Amino acid sequence: MSAVSEIMSRGVITANVESNPSVLDIANMMIKSKVGSVVLFKAGKPAGIITERDVIKKVSSLNKKPGDIQAADIMSWPLITIKAYDSVDTAAALMSKNKIKRLPVLETDGSIAGMLSVTDIAKRLAKILADDYNRYRTLKAALDL
Repeated sequence: MSAVSEIMSRGVITANVESNPSVLDIANMMIKSKVGSVVLFKAGKPAGIITERDVIKKVSSLNKKPGDIQAADIMSWPLITIKAYDSVDTAAALMSKNKIKRLPVLETDGSIAGMLSVTDIAKRLAKILADDYNRYRTLKAALDL
């Protein structure tokens, strides 16, 4: 199958833990950027992630306002990542094993390259299936001559 870099989303929204963003700040970033997650950096390196699900589940369990909770308090960590050159099969197995829907993708130097989601994988599989169907349909038409 393909390399992760071929199907990942390139736009990754990030925030710095040292700037003490609140959960409300992170949620507003997600809304403004139309994304479902924000990667949090600490000391210049990816440290954790906050997803829409984290905001809903973790904030409601604390019974506080999102503006009163620091993002670092609800981020998921340690951050599970994958390299851009890894296969999509490897990524899917890692997601399944860890029961996650998004994987930050790193370059070999550790910088963030993109984000891979289960939606990206599903779109790729749908394209493969459609291509196979079209190829077999063409073969069937040739055999029917």
